[in-house]
Amino acid sequence: MPSARTHCPDCESPAVIDLAQLLCSPRVDYFHCQTCGCWWFVPKGQNGPATRAVFGTPKALEAEKAG
Repeated sequence: MPSARTHCPDCESPAVIDLAQLLCSPRVDYFHCQTCGCWWFVPKGQNGPATRAVFGTPKALEAEKAG
């Protein structure tokens, strides 16, 4: 399994954005997938495990708001 720092834990895409410049935490690093929209974090200095920060996809969230 690839590192959660380089591949999305949801869709395994390598289109990962490191959010260190936007979201600062002393204990975790945050990431965002450009492919599926997943947001997650991993403990500082580790490659996993990944914990999802936002549940559901952007389309599911839009559908819920419209519902």
